[in-house]
Amino acid sequence: MTTLTLTILSGLELMVLLLALIVALRQIRLALESVAKSVDKIAWGVRAIETETSPLRGQIGQLNSGLSLLSGGLQQAAIHFTNADRNVTRVSGALGANNA
Repeated sequence: MTTLTLTILSGLELMVLLLALIVALRQIRLALESVAKSVDKIAWGVRAIETETSPLRGQIGQLNSGLSLLSGGLQQAAIHFTNADRNVTRVSGALGANNA
């Protein structure tokens, strides 16, 4: 083959390579645009949630404090019920032993 033929074939190969690169980059751009739309929707949703829940910000601390106090009270109640159960078991055992 002559130099001119090889030069033309090299040029054609370069054109095919560039065309394939253009097609691939276009597909990548379309995929990234799709992702960007999804991210925009997610960001919009997060902002909407933030706006809707903003009145709760000041009350969360109070709610946590109240729930902590409630938890402590319920733990004390559990202790009292455990003691009462133990006492009832003793009394019922003593009553059962006296009746037999």
